[in-house]
This record gives sequence, C-alpha cells and structure tokens, in this order.
Amino acid sequence: MYAAEVGKQKLTFGVSGMLWNRSLVMYDKETGTLWSHILGEAMQGKLKGEKLEQVPCVMTDWKTWSKQYPDGTVVMLSRSSKEYKTDFFKKPEQFVLGVASGTKAKSWRFDALAKATVVNDTWRDKPVAVLFDKQSVTARLFSRKVGDKELTFEGGEKGIRDKETGSTWEPTTGRATAGPLKGEHLTPLEGIVSYREVWAKFHPKSETYPSDK
Repeated sequence: MYAAEVGKQKLTFGVSGMLWNRSLVMYDKETGTLWSHILGEAMQGKLKGEKLEQVPCVMTDWKTWSKQYPDGTVVMLSRSSKEYKTDFFKKPEQFVLGVASGTKAKSWRFDALAKATVVNDTWRDKPVAVLFDKQSVTARLFSRKVGDKELTFEGGEKGIRDKETGSTWEPTTGRATAGPLKGEHLTPLEGIVSYREVWAKFHPKSETYPSDK
C-alpha cells in the first residue's frame, strides 16, 4: 500500500489494464503517468522517476480482519470476476513477503514461513521478525524492538512467544495477548506480498529466506 501523493500533489490511481513482468501497472488520473505497483515507482510519463511512500498494511482474510477490527471502515468496490480466498495461496512456494529500500531487497518464502511460523532476522542492520498465521495465510514484518527490549521469538503449539519475557503474540496484529508485555504492540514495517517469480525479476539481487543457494 502506498500514500497517494507525490510532494504536495495528491493523486488518484486506476488500473491501466497492462502488466509488467506479470505485475500490475497503475496510472494516475491527474497526469496519466504509469506506475509499478511492486516498486511504487513511476515508469513512464510526467512523473517518471518519482516514488510513492510505502505504508505498512496487512493482507489477510475477512474473517480475521473483522474479528480484530469489528468497527473498522470497509471500502466497498465493484466485484471482480474472480474471488480471492485463502486457497489462492494453495501453492505457498510461489509467494514471498518482500521488503526493499534503495538497492537492497529481502524476501521470505511463504512455504518456509508456514513451517516456521516465525523468523527472527535483520533488515538494514536492524532486528526484525516475520510472523505468519497459517489459518489466514497472513505474513507480516515487524521490528523486534519493544521500548528498550530486543525480543527473540519462537513458535510452538501455544502460539508465538518471545524468549525474553514469555509473552504471547498475535501474528496478524503484532499485539501481545498474554504475559508481562500484554497490550504492547510490535511496530509494523513496510512489506509487500508478491509472486516469488515476480519479486526475483524486479529484485534479482534480493536476499531470500531460506537461501535459494
């Protein structure tokens, strides 16, 4: 998800109907510039070279979302010809959660996340964790810092816990639901769910978990 503005100019986006490396190409109605939804970058047109600010978001199922945010605002759009349900990810090896900044990029494969449920990692020399919820097929990237504490997470039958305090954490929201840190929230970081093949085309030098080597 991106902020819909460049500088002080607010933009309104639409679907161009074109694909670039199997990924959606957007356009803004104000200038007609074409944008890559993977990069958030203007590819062609008046704003070519400009980048949109990425905003943390979550891609999850309606059941999970409505339970966590019963008073949340819903944007109702006209239905497409295809419904996207959790079985869209029935081949998890085809998908990744990716993050990129400048020339650096990193991705975590859904099939590995489904087995581990949590991965402690680093991104740009800062401690991060990828939490995965199998039921809703939701992958999220968070900072592992809570206040002055740097946490290390582990999965198990009782859910995701941090080793330092034994608190239990909800993978889809990053909220501590039990333990000494109950009520605390992990800071969400910008990530994007992508086809593994598409991510590799846009970020050929991306690090991957687990390593493809």
